[in-house]
Amino acid sequence: MKVFYALLSIVLITTLCFSQTAFAKAPYEIANEAGNFINPSYNPKGTIVIASKTGQVLYSDHADTKWPPASMSKLMTLYIFMKEMDKGKINYHTKVKVTDKFYNISKLPALSNNRFRLNAEYTVEELMPIVITNSSNAATFMLSSLVTKDDSDFVDMMNKEAKHLGMKHTKFYNPAGPPNNLLLQYKPERYQEDTDNISSAKDFAILCQHLINEYPEIIKYTKQVNVTVKKGTIDEETFHTYNHSLEGAKLGYKGVDGLKTGSSDTAGFNTAITGTKNNMRIIQVMMGVESWYDPPAEFNRNIMTNAIMDKVYSEYKYKKMLSKGVHTINGQELYVHEDLFDVVKKGVKGKFVFKDNQLSYHYDRDYVSDKYKAPSVKAEDNKKYERRIFFQENMWWIVLLSLLSIIAGIALLVYYYKPELFRKIWEDK
Repeated sequence: MKVFYALLSIVLITTLCFSQTAFAKAPYEIANEAGNFINPSYNPKGTIVIASKTGQVLYSDHADTKWPPASMSKLMTLYIFMKEMDKGKINYHTKVKVTDKFYNISKLPALSNNRFRLNAEYTVEELMPIVITNSSNAATFMLSSLVTKDDSDFVDMMNKEAKHLGMKHTKFYNPAGPPNNLLLQYKPERYQEDTDNISSAKDFAILCQHLINEYPEIIKYTKQVNVTVKKGTIDEETFHTYNHSLEGAKLGYKGVDGLKTGSSDTAGFNTAITGTKNNMRIIQVMMGVESWYDPPAEFNRNIMTNAIMDKVYSEYKYKKMLSKGVHTINGQELYVHEDLFDVVKKGVKGKFVFKDNQLSYHYDRDYVSDKYKAPSVKAEDNKKYERRIFFQENMWWIVLLSLLSIIAGIALLVYYYKPELFRKIWEDK
C-alpha cells in the first residue's frame, strides 16, 4: 500500500506541475491581488478568456460549469439573425410593428424591457441597441419574428446552431434568456418547461468568437455606453449600458467594446466581454456572480473581469513570429509565403513545425474546442520554390527559346538531307 500511495503522490504532483490550469487562481483572488477586496462568496461559477483570432484559452476557471446565461442568450438570437440578414431578405431598414404580442411581452413583470407603444414601428437598426444595450426581451422577440413567426422554430434554430458550433453544454428554451416561467403564455409552444436556458462560459466564448469574427459590425452596437432611439418622437428612449467594463462606463477598461451582460435571480450576474489591447482582441465570459439580490455583486463582477484582463494582457502577446521570406527552420531552408502571427505566453518557449507545406509555432496550450489549432502559413522548400518561380517568371522566354530550338533543329535536318533546297534559295537571291 505504501508503494501505491507513493506512486499516486508522484502522479498527482506531476499532474499539478505540468497542467496549465493547475495553479490558475480564482477570479476573486486575481482581483484581490490587484488591490481590491472581493469576498470569496462573489467568486463566479465559471470564467474563461480566449484569443478572438485563434480560439486559444488564455485563462480558465471551471469554464465547463453549466449555468443559465440569462440575457446573454440574446447573442445567439443576434448571431442567427445576422446570418439570416446575409440572405438579403432582411436589412437594417426592415420594419417591425409592435403587435399585441410584443406589447404584452414588454409589460410582463420581472423582465427587462423598454417602453413600447402599441402599433408603433421600429427598424432593425433601432431594435439592435434596444436588444443589446437595454436587453429588452420584447425587442428580442421582434427581431426573431423576422426570421420565423414560430418561436419554437426559432429556438430549434438556436439549438441546432449551438450543436453546430460545438457548444456541448448548451440548450435554449426561449430566444431572450429569462427563466421560461416568467414568459407566461408567451413561452415557445414546444418549449413549455419552467426552466432556464443553460450553457457554460466556454460555450459562450465559442459563440462570441464566431459572432465577432463573422460579423465584426456587431461592435458598432455593443460598444455604446449610452444610446438614444427614436430621438425627437413620442417613442424616444435613452438607454445606459449594463456592461460596466465598456470603455467610458463606470468601471470602463480601455479597449473594451462589447458584448453583452445577462442577469436574473437564478443566474446571478453574467457577462461576455471583448476588447483589444496591444493588437490582441480577447473574449472573456464570466457566469454566476451571486447574488442577484446583492447590489455589490453586479459591480464585483466587472472588478474581477477587469483584473483578469490585466493579468491576461501581462502574460500573453500577439506578435509576428516570422516574416514572409526565406528562413532556416529545424535545419531546412524554407520559403514562408506570408507573415506568421500567433499568441505567445511570456517566458514559454516553443518550436516551429513544418508539415504538409504548412508552418506553425507550437507550445503547450489549450484551445476553446477541438475545432481550433495553432495558426499556420504556407511554406515550402526554398530550392523548389526558387525553381518554380524561375520557370514562372521566365516561361515566355523558355517557350520562345524552345520554339527557336525546334525550328533550328528542323532547319539543320533539312539542310542535312536536302542541301539542294538551301543552294536553290541562295542562288535565287
